[in-house]
Amino acid sequence: MVSQQSLSTFSSMNQVLEAIEDLFVAELERTGSPWMSSRQLRKSFLAAYELDLERLIEQRGYGKDLRYFLTSSRRFSIYSHQPSPKYYLAPLKLVMPGALKSGRPAPKLRH
Repeated sequence: MVSQQSLSTFSSMNQVLEAIEDLFVAELERTGSPWMSSRQLRKSFLAAYELDLERLIEQRGYGKDLRYFLTSSRRFSIYSHQPSPKYYLAPLKLVMPGALKSGRPAPKLRH
């Protein structure tokens, strides 16, 4: 049983996204790669916060599943092997540091 305090840690969608991004930063430091499988992300989230990420997303009404939630946030790059349901994720800010939230490169300013 998850404590109410653990669940209340994530009172907004942005807090969930920031916690996920923090897990990717830790993975980058540990492995040297910003990419993580969706399975590894769920395991890391459970270990760090003692919460099932899919269930949290469902309970909070943030989307129909993890992939939809992360795709709709426009903060993650997703790579999948078709037809396999397995997919890999990385925060855009780690794989494309100069990108805007839209995924487009930031405009260069004239001096």
